[in-house]
Amino acid sequence: MIFLYNHLNRQHLNSALNIYNHYISNSFSNFEEKRLTSQAFNNLYKNIKKNKLPFIIGIKNKDILGLAYVNKFREKSGYRYTYEHSIYVNPEFVKQKYGTRLLKELINQCKKNKKIKNLIAVIGGSDNIGSIKIHEKNGFKHIGTLRKVGFKKNKWIDSVYMQKIL
Repeated sequence: MIFLYNHLNRQHLNSALNIYNHYISNSFSNFEEKRLTSQAFNNLYKNIKKNKLPFIIGIKNKDILGLAYVNKFREKSGYRYTYEHSIYVNPEFVKQKYGTRLLKELINQCKKNKKIKNLIAVIGGSDNIGSIKIHEKNGFKHIGTLRKVGFKKNKWIDSVYMQKIL
């Protein structure tokens, strides 16, 4: 697996957007209800890069395996050292340990950034065992579960909070 960090081209971003939108449409792991447009996703990418935060795409044999990025946890200034991250694996490559590899690389990139002291995982669904296990294997601790805080496709969804102090 090769990781791309900077200067992602339109093809990379479009493939990453397709993966992101897959999880909007087909899962409860992303609380968005409407698929993102190319412009909205490009704005997300540009904002992350403008703030000098990691945005990673994993590639193998020209296949986009997944994406991982860090964004602000909250807007209030007191949260300035705490960041939330997101990981999405191409559905064609799930259960092949690419999520773990993306998370490990994201953690490594975060450790190089003096602004990032805490990583927060906000996992959609308390039944999202795969994501919970990946985070546990990478040193994240379960902080708590917010019950029925998300509502999508006529279903209430929990959010599992996990934290890693860098």
